Amino acid sequence: MATSDPSQSENTYILGDSSAEMVRLIEQDRHFTRAMGGLLPEQTDLSSIHRVLDVGCGPGGWALELAQAYPHMQVVGIDISARMIDYANAQARASGLDNASFLAKNALDPFDFPEGSFDLVNARFIEGFIPTVAWPAILQEFVRITRPGGIIRLTDCEWGMTNSFAYQKLLGISIHAMQVAGLSHSPDGRNYAITPLLSRFLSEAGCVNIKERAHSMDFSAGTEAHLGSFQDFSIGFQLMQPFQVNTGVTTQQEVEQLHRQLTVEMLDSDFRGIMYFLTAWGEKPQAT
Repeated sequence: MATSDPSQSENTYILGDSSAEMVRLIEQDRHFTRAMGGLLPEQTDLSSIHRVLDVGCGPGGWALELAQAYPHMQVVGIDISARMIDYANAQARASGLDNASFLAKNALDPFDFPEGSFDLVNARFIEGFIPTVAWPAILQEFVRITRPGGIIRLTDCEWGMTNSFAYQKLLGISIHAMQVAGLSHSPDGRNYAITPLLSRFLSEAGCVNIKERAHSMDFSAGTEAHLGSFQDFSIGFQLMQPFQVNTGVTTQQEVEQLHRQLTVEMLDSDFRGIMYFLTAWGEKPQAT
């Protein structure tokens, strides 16, 4: 059943925090960042960005890369998974990154950062664990902890259009399951429908100077992104099976058969697939 009042202590991340999910997220961060042209490709002036918060950081891939690339920035990552946070902190220490730190926190809870703590608040691909009813409140928290004139940056994606029957069927099952769980804005189950809403969320939270930038990633057979995307989706759909089945929208037999079919179709030389990303960002108004 969808919930209209998610518990503050509830973990709504649907893929869990297994070692397999950690490896998947590490690799996904790398090829998604590359496909989008870099860590902050739309931000032409980083001179005023000194403190950054990455919400739902997972094992810290994006945040660690940012801290490495920009030593003048202090980068903080938060994630609900203690396993992911322990890994990210260990990687920061091993790399000598004194400007990166990670905290285990549920993004659905009110943040305990003081008002105006960060110059930039970043949230990439959080649609998978933010209930639809929670978006307004979480955006208000993003604005609260951002300094006046600072940036709130949201990136999400529509998870691909392909010529694979199994991929499209599994994607549809995933979207339907998310609808049942109160995690999808889709009106018809055909796509996630999160990207058209990002700018609206920023506007309703009071942001100004809102802009958007779109990117695409071709993960067809023979492309640079193909094998990495195959591993990403193969593992991701497998880890999602308990969630899909528990929502009642499919059976274990159906998703297992589709997963076997997916591994054949995605590795076929005729496979074609493309994914679309959107980054929307806006500024917290200057204090009057």
